[in-house]
Order: sequence, then C-alpha cells, then structure tokens
Amino acid sequence: MPQTATTPGEPVQARRVVTRPRLLFRPDPVLGWALSPGHAVRPKIRSGVLQTIDAEGWRRVPNRPSTGPRIGVYGCSFVYGTGLTDEETVCGRLQAARPGLRILNRGIGGQGTVQNLLQMRRDIAAGAVDGVIFCSIADHRFRIVPHPSRMRAFQNGEWYRLGVEHVPVARHAPDGRLRIVYVPIWQPALGVADVSVFLPDDFLLIRTYTDVIAQARADATAAGLSFAAALLDRVQPEVSEAMLAATPDLLDATVPYDETHHLLPRDAHPAPLGAEKIADRLLSLVDRVTP
Repeated sequence: MPQTATTPGEPVQARRVVTRPRLLFRPDPVLGWALSPGHAVRPKIRSGVLQTIDAEGWRRVPNRPSTGPRIGVYGCSFVYGTGLTDEETVCGRLQAARPGLRILNRGIGGQGTVQNLLQMRRDIAAGAVDGVIFCSIADHRFRIVPHPSRMRAFQNGEWYRLGVEHVPVARHAPDGRLRIVYVPIWQPALGVADVSVFLPDDFLLIRTYTDVIAQARADATAAGLSFAAALLDRVQPEVSEAMLAATPDLLDATVPYDETHHLLPRDAHPAPLGAEKIADRLLSLVDRVTP
C-alpha cells in the first residue's frame, strides 16, 4: 500500500481501492465530477497495476519536484492513464523526461474539452499553472455538446449513486460567441426515443470543438500563459484527420490503433508503449509552453 503523502506528487495512503476509476468520482459543481483524493485503483484489465490519486484529487505524477514551472496537461482518460501505472502514464513519462518541471496530470475519465477549459480557468484563477497543453481524442466531439452517444452513458444507476447531477457543454450565442451551459445528466427519454435524425453532423461537431480550443487558447493567452493542443487517438481515422485539418496548430500525437500501442482487445486506451510514444511527441509542446 502507498505511504502517506507529504507533497502532492508523492504516494498517498489509499483510503479506498477500487477496480475502475469511475468508482472514485465525486460530484463537482463546475466539472460535473472529479476524482476523490487519497484513493487508488487496481484495474481489472491489467494485473499488478496500482493507480493512485494524490492529496489534491489528481492522478499522481511520480518524482515531481516541489519547485519549477508547472505545466498542466488537460484531457480525459487517455491523460489520466486508464490501465497504466503512475510511472507509465503520459504525464509520468513527461515528468521523467523533464525533471526540472512540475507536470500536472489534469486528466479525468469521461471528461471532454469543455471540462478541460473550465479546469484550466480554475487553475489560472488559483495561480496554479504556468503553461497549458490540451489533449483531445476524436470522441471529444460528442462530449462538448449534449450528444446522445454520450448522454446515454449516464443513464444507469451507477452515476445516480455517485451523485453526479449535470455536465457542462458548449453552446453558441446567435452572434457565434461561445457559452457554457449545464445539462442534467438524467435524460430517461434517450432510452426509448431515436433522436439521431435531429443531431448535428461531424462537421458541425468538429467546428464546435475548434471553437472551444480557440477559447481556451484565448483565455490562456489573456492570462500570460503559453498554450498548445494535441490529438491523441486514431480510433476513427477520418474524424481524426478532419480535427487535425480544422484546428490550427493541433499536434498529431497519435499512435497506431493496434494491440501493440493500445490495450486491445480488452480496452481501447493506450498501452505502455503507446503512452511512451505519445509522451515523446508531446515533449515539443512541453518545451514550447514552458516559460
């Protein structure tokens, strides 16, 4: 069992060990949900792996120093590191490659670019970050709006028992300005109605994604921070290509979608080798946003 933490980057004495990161979720009024501090995960998809959540409620980054520029890496379960040890995560590898920096793992499973934007704003307001990297996957296009493919995932008793009530999504005002609204996650009609005919197509979803990235870049720049963004997956190659083409300066940090680079066939998340290669490709962004 991990030892008691003395700094946020050190192991913590786990109060609870579960088998899936979702079981660590707790309600958060801004993000919808967050990780529970001081807990741990032993994932079923790989034996011998222990994932720890630090005292501040974020995935532990081993060997992070107590001083140095703080680089926030924002994302979802690909950044959190589902199925990986703390050392194997993208952030763990970035920290090992840049030991003079403080790499902050701002990845939470199931979250998307809108939640990353909100957390970045929190970190800026708290003076807790010195450089910003947003990491996305193709599925984020469904997470920035109340898309049924995402909202249906909330329609089970587990989310109800966790106490999560809403999710933030992006909307456009008539003049095109971006705004964020909160949608209740409990939408029982999705279980009986086919609403696919009413949905926006991938082009419009990707357009909204690029607008959220542009807003995050503008917010970071206004705070005097450097900003960069990367795409991490090719689960749907045509969608990934469209996102890269539509989003200025979006780095292609993807790896092949195969059993060598992902935890297939049991899980679609990056395997240790995949995370290592993603981290290698993100190093140029780390150097770019470091003040």
